[in-house]
Amino acid sequence: MNILFLDIDGVLNSRQWHSSENCKILEITVKRFFDPACVEYLNKIVNETETKVVISSSWRILRSLQNLQDLFKSIGFTGKIFGKTEDLSIFEPDTPNLRGVEIQNWIKDNQKHFKTPIKYVIIDDENEFFSHQEQFFFQTNPDIGLDTTITEKIITFFK
Repeated sequence: MNILFLDIDGVLNSRQWHSSENCKILEITVKRFFDPACVEYLNKIVNETETKVVISSSWRILRSLQNLQDLFKSIGFTGKIFGKTEDLSIFEPDTPNLRGVEIQNWIKDNQKHFKTPIKYVIIDDENEFFSHQEQFFFQTNPDIGLDTTITEKIITFFK
């Protein structure tokens, strides 16, 4: 089972996107927060590797799973948001590698639902993970977001 733990800011948008004319013409809509090119890279990963997406971004905190699915559909994501990690920041705000803990807990809690072991990647622009997770971590540059190089590396990793 392929799982992709997805951050949003710095991954599906970037400083470059936010300063572009294409972003500015969208005014104040949710689409302004998603670079269409980055969304297409995500679609490519999901379509070529049959990967399920789990949101690990702070965007998950105030949104239901259904709301996240609707949001991603509205921006052109062709896959499905499969789940979201639990937010532990309210219970353990000073925990080092907090996102790593949240991902580790999700895998532990959900492995029993799959017939095959979970093979996963983490896409994030910040490294808040354990050393044993580094082999699964693909860091984006927040200036450009998800790009062709990282997309191809992830596809290769899953195949």
